[in-house]
Amino acid sequence: MVTEQARTGIPSGAELPVAHLPGHPSLRQAGHVILCLLLTGLAAAAVYLLVHLVLAPAGGLGLPQPVPAPNPPPVPPGS
Repeated sequence: MVTEQARTGIPSGAELPVAHLPGHPSLRQAGHVILCLLLTGLAAAAVYLLVHLVLAPAGGLGLPQPVPAPNPPPVPPGS
């Protein structure tokens, strides 16, 4: 019976060669891009929370809050 090692000629534990497609980024590069996007989103969320929860009540640095308009007086009947 012939083993896999003898049939392929590749010793066990050896790394197989990888064919890179021209013009396509590697999976490692795509992983780095995804990680950078996630970190950017987390940083943006932290800045948003910092501005709206910490700085806005303390010094008014957040977005302006709407001022409620007073209710108009009731219209007298028969007008």
